[in-house]
Amino acid sequence: MNFAYRVINKNKNIVHINEEGRSLPKKINENVQAVVSFILVAKVKLCFRECAEIIKIAEDTGCVVEMASGTKSGDSGSILSLVNLGITADKTLVLTIKGDRNKEAFDRISKIISGEASVAS
Repeated sequence: MNFAYRVINKNKNIVHINEEGRSLPKKINENVQAVVSFILVAKVKLCFRECAEIIKIAEDTGCVVEMASGTKSGDSGSILSLVNLGITADKTLVLTIKGDRNKEAFDRISKIISGEASVAS
């Protein structure tokens, strides 16, 4: 599965795009806001438990996580905005992560969306 990401500077200009894999650029200048966007297909339904875990990951990494599916979007600031997306298995979503530790956040969130990580009860 190929992943693409983009890094956007403060003027909203795309600085770097990579379609080869998950790795981020080795060095990001201070004037660049680290933003990555991915198109994923969910393998599980995202209920309250999964959405709560995504919010916890966002808090742990200091990132802002945004998800969109169809015409709906939500972010890590509100669990209801994520649950109301109605993400079910085999549904496509766009995952955008803003923050310096976005790679760590993506790795952990993608495991939840793909059903690889078991969410604590």
